[in-house]
Amino acid sequence: MQTSRWFLWSAALALIVVPCAAQTAIPAAGTVISVASSSATENTILQAGSSIWNQALPKKVSLNRTPPLYDTDEPALPEIWTADVRVLRAGGKIYVQLSWHDNSRDAATLQPVPDSPPEKRFLKVPTEAGDRFFDAAAVMVPAQPGSPVNPSLQMGDPEHPVRIYYWNAVRGAMLMEARGRSTTQRTGQSFPAVSVFKNGYWAVTFEAPDLPSGTPMAFAIWNGSQKDRDGRKYFSVWYTVD
Repeated sequence: MQTSRWFLWSAALALIVVPCAAQTAIPAAGTVISVASSSATENTILQAGSSIWNQALPKKVSLNRTPPLYDTDEPALPEIWTADVRVLRAGGKIYVQLSWHDNSRDAATLQPVPDSPPEKRFLKVPTEAGDRFFDAAAVMVPAQPGSPVNPSLQMGDPEHPVRIYYWNAVRGAMLMEARGRSTTQRTGQSFPAVSVFKNGYWAVTFEAPDLPSGTPMAFAIWNGSQKDRDGRKYFSVWYTVD
């Protein structure tokens, strides 16, 4: 019995450790995303419900659930098993549309952040939605496309940093960078993005500079109703854009 338990624990540990290391960029079968070319303008592509996305074949990507990170976390069974990804190239840009089924739209309207520096404010007022968590999504790509080695899935690594196009249902789009676990930081930059929630589905479109064929791309989704935040999320393995 002890031998059997040790085998199962070792196998589980291997599943967690292996994706953390940088890996040679050899696309696995079924992990290639076809990219459609379009002459459409940015406004057309980023228009909510634009029919231009019918030109791009959807790629269904499987999502994994991260293990519990905090002692106070409630158990969270997988609710979002897959997401559909469509990719377009147009006007020297690459557009990624990530769509998934969600039982609830977890968003809120928060007060704007004051323009004055934090240390100059007379009173710091916490958000009234402090007990709420919000839906979010992200597209992660290498900060240095063209490397023969994929970055670690855990936010890259020192030799292979990543760029993260992050969207939040409350704060909108923000560009982030990372060089490994717990190194994620905001760049202070944003990027064009649009989101729609309709009939129980999110559709979020990200705009980024064009990427060469063969660039790896990974995806993440945070489900607000499951109190997702930080590293508590759904995530995919690396996929490759053709």
